[in-house]
Amino acid sequence: MKPLPAAVQGMKEITGPVIAMTITLAAVLAPLAFTGGLTGTLFTEFAFTLAGAVILSGVIALTITPMMSARLLSHDHTSKLQQWVDRKSDWLAGWYGRRVGSSLDYRPVTILMVAVLVGVTGFMFVNTSSELAPEEDQGALFAFLNGPRYATNEYTQMYIDQIGEKTADIEEVRTDFSIAGFNGASNTGINIWALKDWADRSRSQAEIQQDIQARLDTSPGVQGFVFAPPTLPGTGGGLPISVVIQSIHSADRVAEVADEIKAKAMTSGKFIVVQSSLAFDAPEVRVTIDRDRAATLNVPVSEIGATLGLLVGGGAVAQFDRDSNSYDIITQVPREDRGNPEQLGKFYVRTATGDMVPLSSVVTIETGVAAASIEQFNQLNSATITALPMPGQSTGDGLTEIVNAAQEVMPDGFFIEYSGQSRLEVKQGNTILLAFAAAILVIYLVLAAQFESFRDPFIILMSVPLTIFGAVLPLNLGLGTLNIYSQVGLITLIGLITKHGILMVEFANQQREEHALSRRDAIVEAAKIRLRPILMTTAAMALAVVPLILAEGAGAAARQAMGMVIFSGLLIGTCFTLFVVPMFYTLISPSDKAWRATREARLAAG
Repeated sequence: MKPLPAAVQGMKEITGPVIAMTITLAAVLAPLAFTGGLTGTLFTEFAFTLAGAVILSGVIALTITPMMSARLLSHDHTSKLQQWVDRKSDWLAGWYGRRVGSSLDYRPVTILMVAVLVGVTGFMFVNTSSELAPEEDQGALFAFLNGPRYATNEYTQMYIDQIGEKTADIEEVRTDFSIAGFNGASNTGINIWALKDWADRSRSQAEIQQDIQARLDTSPGVQGFVFAPPTLPGTGGGLPISVVIQSIHSADRVAEVADEIKAKAMTSGKFIVVQSSLAFDAPEVRVTIDRDRAATLNVPVSEIGATLGLLVGGGAVAQFDRDSNSYDIITQVPREDRGNPEQLGKFYVRTATGDMVPLSSVVTIETGVAAASIEQFNQLNSATITALPMPGQSTGDGLTEIVNAAQEVMPDGFFIEYSGQSRLEVKQGNTILLAFAAAILVIYLVLAAQFESFRDPFIILMSVPLTIFGAVLPLNLGLGTLNIYSQVGLITLIGLITKHGILMVEFANQQREEHALSRRDAIVEAAKIRLRPILMTTAAMALAVVPLILAEGAGAAARQAMGMVIFSGLLIGTCFTLFVVPMFYTLISPSDKAWRATREARLAAG
């Protein structure tokens, strides 16, 4: 029963910090839990689960842990290992205390370093590659094939078969599937390769993608590009980058501007392919009826239209039944007689008197090109520019490149919108930023209520920008990207890193209250005594996310993104926090004179 008074004294000292840290960690996840859209769909369960676990651990820390400490810990017998650890910890705390005391003599230097690091953090954040989500190895690859506008199903199928032969020897492919005439267009096709399980292949999905792309590039009759299926649901199909160019101008003017943007984007060298959905390349035949000539020959105009429709239209004129099945009757002249528009002049049309006259005597035939379809987006003429970035280029960088090219090329009356995965990427990026700002605000309000001060929360939150510097640094060095998972990791990191400031500020306030220490002596003493728990909890949390960084298999990229941010942010942020929080405490907290006056007034009031 001897350890009981020590346990009681320890509870008195840690109750405030434990409550503050528990509420802070739980509150930081509240904005994430109530976020809508894709972010809410993905992370609502994560936020509630983590918040529930934090609250439960706080209850255990205030109830079961003191009881177990009183029953199990003993000061009578200590092992040699414990004695060695205590000696090293005391030496480290003494060394750190001297360093902190020295750093407080140079507060302007520390403030300048903080300002520089905040500026560098902003620069890195803006210049770090971004994307909606990291590409996962899902064991499948897709390829869209585009042939000439005049290509038939047979033409497209021929090249699809050739591509199947060229990729047949890839041992990582379990099976493949192809469609000619995709989405009803005879000049398009799609290939799908299903890969073997991760354990049964030596190459990653990205390596196989580059191999297949190199083989597709040897097929001159079609243009093909290989891409992985979308990582997140709701992003739509097609290429990962999709920008819509809208205009109040005519469709042909929209097509011209879209082609300029496409050409400028391709010159950047960041894309495998850039496409525009609006192109005036569809063959068109214009049949002009000479009405005066037709009237002279007694040929009804309706008869000319009916004859052309019957011969080349390809429409069903009737149906017949066979074996209880219904079949369309389609009248059409042979392909060799309708492949050349000039052949139309050799057809005959019946006059009102029953005679037959050649069509060439009453019509004029001209050939040209036109758009296969005129797109509209928000009731404006539009063209959708889609792109596939080069390996190693993120979708965020590619999207920025196309938007910059569009802004340089577009004249007045043109506007930019987004569709598909790009629209979701832009929208969810804004959602995460709002959740991040809301998390900072919630933490500040919670700490202000806990400390009954507007200054102390500000001191504690000074460690957040420096922690973000540590989190963004590896991403800026190319070890990851800013995506929906790494950004959620940043929000979680805010709650984790604030506990260091809570431990130091709470204990420094106790020292000033109980021992009437100056604010400098109080924060130095708090920093020395709280160094060991700060380092222990930092090491525990950093080691806890190591399995995320080393993850393999399904969902590995998402776990690695979150783990990398938390790991680097904790380690680097803790190093800065140990010196920055004491400096801001001596700068912002109430002066010794004001503290003594408040303390005496409180004691006089009873």
